[in-house]
Amino acid sequence: MASPKTVWYLSVLLVFCSSLEKQDCLETPNVTSEESPTDGSQVPSREKREVTATIYEKVGEVEFDVYNIPLEIIHDLKSYVKSLTYPILISSVLNVTDINITTECSSDPSGFRCRCEDQYSWSCDQCSSNVSCDEIVDGKTCGCLNNYPSDGKFCQPITNLTACPSPTTTAEPSTTYGEIIEIELDMTDISATLIDVLRASVSGLTYPVLISNVLNVTDVNFTTACYPNSTCRCEDQYGWSCDQCLSYGSCDNITDDSCGCIKAIPSYGQFCQPITNLTACTTPSPTPAFPVEEETTKKYTESSTTTTTPSSTTSIPTTKQSTASSATPTTTSENTLNLQFTMDITFESNFNDANSAMFKDIDQAIVDIYKRNMRGFISAKLNSLKSGSVIADFTVITTIVDNVEIAKAKADIVSTLGEKYKIKFICLNDAIFGNGQVNEKVVVYCKPDEVGQKTAICQGNGSFTNRVDNCVLTEIDKLFSLSQALVGTGLPGFLERLRNSTFNLLGRIVASPATISTVVNILKNVANVSRSTPINKPLMTNFLETAGVLTSNGAKASWDVLNTNLTKNESSAFLGTIETLSNFLTDDFFDIETPSIFLNKTTVNNSINNLFNLNSSVLIDIPASEASFNSITIITFDSLDNVLPARNSSSLNNSVNTINGKVVLVKVNGTIKNVTFSFGVLNKTLANPQCVFWNFNLFDGLGGWDDKGCELQSEKNGTVTCHCNHLTSFSILMSPSIPAVLRVALEFITYIGVGISMGCLVVCLIIEMLVWNAVTGNNTSYMRHVSIVNIAVSLLIADIWFIIGAAISDNEKKDLPACSTATFFIHFFYLALFFWMLVSGLLLLYRTVMVFSHTSKPAMLAISFSLGYGAPLIIAVITIAVTAPGKQYIRDNDGVCWLNWTESKALLAFVIPALTIVVINLLILIVVLFKMLRRGVRDVTQPDEKNALVVIARCLAILTPFFGTTWGLGVGTMTTPNNLGIHIVFAIFNSLQGLFILVFGTLLDKKIREALTGRSQVSSNRTRSTSAATSSSSGLGFFRIRRRNVFNVSAAPTSSTTGAS
Repeated sequence: MASPKTVWYLSVLLVFCSSLEKQDCLETPNVTSEESPTDGSQVPSREKREVTATIYEKVGEVEFDVYNIPLEIIHDLKSYVKSLTYPILISSVLNVTDINITTECSSDPSGFRCRCEDQYSWSCDQCSSNVSCDEIVDGKTCGCLNNYPSDGKFCQPITNLTACPSPTTTAEPSTTYGEIIEIELDMTDISATLIDVLRASVSGLTYPVLISNVLNVTDVNFTTACYPNSTCRCEDQYGWSCDQCLSYGSCDNITDDSCGCIKAIPSYGQFCQPITNLTACTTPSPTPAFPVEEETTKKYTESSTTTTTPSSTTSIPTTKQSTASSATPTTTSENTLNLQFTMDITFESNFNDANSAMFKDIDQAIVDIYKRNMRGFISAKLNSLKSGSVIADFTVITTIVDNVEIAKAKADIVSTLGEKYKIKFICLNDAIFGNGQVNEKVVVYCKPDEVGQKTAICQGNGSFTNRVDNCVLTEIDKLFSLSQALVGTGLPGFLERLRNSTFNLLGRIVASPATISTVVNILKNVANVSRSTPINKPLMTNFLETAGVLTSNGAKASWDVLNTNLTKNESSAFLGTIETLSNFLTDDFFDIETPSIFLNKTTVNNSINNLFNLNSSVLIDIPASEASFNSITIITFDSLDNVLPARNSSSLNNSVNTINGKVVLVKVNGTIKNVTFSFGVLNKTLANPQCVFWNFNLFDGLGGWDDKGCELQSEKNGTVTCHCNHLTSFSILMSPSIPAVLRVALEFITYIGVGISMGCLVVCLIIEMLVWNAVTGNNTSYMRHVSIVNIAVSLLIADIWFIIGAAISDNEKKDLPACSTATFFIHFFYLALFFWMLVSGLLLLYRTVMVFSHTSKPAMLAISFSLGYGAPLIIAVITIAVTAPGKQYIRDNDGVCWLNWTESKALLAFVIPALTIVVINLLILIVVLFKMLRRGVRDVTQPDEKNALVVIARCLAILTPFFGTTWGLGVGTMTTPNNLGIHIVFAIFNSLQGLFILVFGTLLDKKIREALTGRSQVSSNRTRSTSAATSSSSGLGFFRIRRRNVFNVSAAPTSSTTGAS
């Protein structure tokens, strides 16, 4: 069995013996003389003889953190240590003569304990100062403490301990205490014969039964037996109280004050009581009994009386309610599920008659269905039928809550009763909530190590809305229960456990808004305790490390959910707890540095100006004239912008502003009216800085940023300087520099332009489809049109994903996985556009430079598609793989679904390949143009490929600079985001890409126009044209070179000699 997820510490006592020849060694007080053997044999560690060498004995204590190591391994470790043979040779002069495990510290459901091993104990003063959790023996020792000793000491040998000082008062005689413990035994599948043997064995015991020198069992009695038919009967001399008999229904006669049998297993772990303890019934008020159904478990309960001496109680309670018993009953937990389904029939008042055939039919079906689908089924009952069509409310009681079993039972209800009573699901196969009916509030229970539930409402359109997740990790819920009764003496152990739990469960805590809310409530309770308890450095360190978990980047999405609920103020309360604790720090001066929060408490010089430089991100300047105090506490938060919303005093739902500097909290033991802050700007693409502080009273206590008492002094070189006349938590808010009206205009231009671009691309693809056979007669023409089609397809799909990404970005709650998906495909297809441009350039270079080289069409296609789509895919996958784990793949400062620039520079994975291809294609154009001008077109091409190559050259000459300019402007919008002109020009150029591909890649090709108009020149013989005008009509206007166009008509339209573009 694995140990519970708590911290275990083992203290190991090691005794070392070292033989030294030098006389100047320092001897420890614990020195014995032994002979060091000269022949290499081992000498027993306890054997003492007179020798010349001196043996020095040193006792060392070692602490092991064995968190999450199974108990069996710890036990094996203990056994192994005990079985060792001593001495153990470490070196020629150093032996280990003994190893003993002395102390074991662990946290369990009853609290934090430090227990001593056999032959070791705590000293009397430690037992008194740290609160003993067992009795003090002989006035000098105890074996268990409720707290980890503050002095770091461990258990000592019993022989070394001295008695406590004698008390001044007269010792009272020892007192015997009696405790009654109720124990529940699960006797499932155990025969009645064995139960009778157990009962006889218990009754045959001789009492008292000695457990230890201070604990005796004086009596053991069977009290209650619960059977598979859900009846619970009392043993002889025991009975159920009158109210239980009436509440659950008696299965025998009720006397004046009790009954001996009831028809259900009581909740809350209640069992039969001695008849002598039962009182007479008051005026009866019976409630309907639970239906009697077959059950799969049988339980027996024992009641025992023990005597024990009292022990001190821990300062951290383990449950919400204290109990008088010294043992907790092992009752099986019962869960009541309130469920319903809707029948599409007209409601009638007689439906609720429990004796009607319909009521009985539905009630019995519910019982049968849930009994066969749920392992822990106890009972089920139809409570009522109500209007709206007809809604059946029913209750299921079970010991095991399994969402899969509940879903199966719901499906079984539909399949069994659906046709008869018109029951059907509208919401189907949701990943969390499964199936649901219209307006049904579906409840899903949390994981086994969580408490709470998830709910959602099924809508008529087949989707679940109003999704609420109230699941809280069980460990955090337990800590919240402990925090409600927390006192100052228990604060060190509690904060250490809280810190360890939050670190160990970090990933699950930050992903759960409900768990974060619970941790905030725990910190509020801790803050309340701090008002009466000075907070030293260790306590504050644990507190800040816990708080730092909640400010991590992974928690941002959960805080966004919490901040959308305007009825709660978790983010404001979280900051308030830290401010509260900072008021009650001890008088010491210290620094605390955690991964995301830094605290500095220091002195103030009242004769010179005080400058505090906090990690070069915040500079605080306090004039000497204001230093009427002697200490200052400064807490700097690296990532509190993940927690606090950017709403300010002018708007509750402000989606424009962003917290653009670190948040700094300043506290002094006095007053101040003149302080200057200099904040390093986090995102330099934002402008319009506002100097603000967090006002807890804004919006009726919800909290928000306020600029009252603060004013902007300067903004330059990425630093914003503010002047304020008070102290609290400060930061800066900034917003995009382009006004909202102009941003709307830009969006309008972009969307209209992208729509035009997409329309042009669709027209381009339709034209290519219509003329394909007529214009792809040779390999060069074929590959030219393959390239232009793939360029158009890539840009069209990229534009479609651009629209999708824009829709995701415009949502009030951005779906990060969907935004990342859109960004990936936009990145991939925009890169594919450029790589297909590169394919066209390489094709032009290949057919111009290597005139007589012939590569097969399949080989050219394989190379082209590998380069056109393979290379972009590799780049896109590497980019997301490198940046997504750190949540730096997409832009998070403005909500746009596109590659991140400010943190990871992921945008370079698009800019560098695109601009590199632009440069390569321009170089290819220069080489090709040089060869054509020098040797003539006819000398650098095959006769039937000249037109295709000239069209390719024209496309590259126009589209390459155009695309290069477009995305050069795109880089400009990132590097100089405040330049409105660049944004407008980029929006226009980006919108015209599809139009340019249609015009220069398709419509200006003479062969395509001829194929469309049916005016292709047809001749039975090969004809030649030497017209320069004709030459220029199918090529670039500036290619004024005398050349020949050769055409041939063949019976096969795909002949390699057919003129094509």
